[in-house]
Amino acid sequence: MQQNQDLNPDNTTKKPHWHVMLSSDGPISLKAVTKIVEPLNVPAPQKVGSGRGMIRYFIHLDNPEKYQYSRDEIVAHCGADVESYFELTKTNKLNVMKDIITYIYENKIDNYADFLMICIQHSDDWFDVATNYNTLAINKMIDGMWLKKKNELR
Repeated sequence: MQQNQDLNPDNTTKKPHWHVMLSSDGPISLKAVTKIVEPLNVPAPQKVGSGRGMIRYFIHLDNPEKYQYSRDEIVAHCGADVESYFELTKTNKLNVMKDIITYIYENKIDNYADFLMICIQHSDDWFDVATNYNTLAINKMIDGMWLKKKNELR
């Protein structure tokens, strides 16, 4: 396991700690969860609004200002499929696509190769959408930006 790289606001290293998410195939009461964690002498458990968001939080995926832990460092037990939490939903893909199109337009991106390098630097979600789901639409947007730039130079 990676050494703790989490920092306090004053840039000192946070004391070693673990983040744990319990999940079940059906409803589970707070009382049942409390009974499970009580012997561990840990803070009170809290209901998670989004399992996907929590798993992403574990590695700081959506917080580029924080240390980026590797997905491989997440330990799953009892058949939990950690990778499924990183898959984009239809709504997430649509939102990522909107962000991408807006970025291309606002930054006047007119070259697909340059754009893919931006995606690699920006996020795995952008790169995934740009290479696996909407390549034609993105390519047409970039072509449109290239044509627009070409017409402005005339």
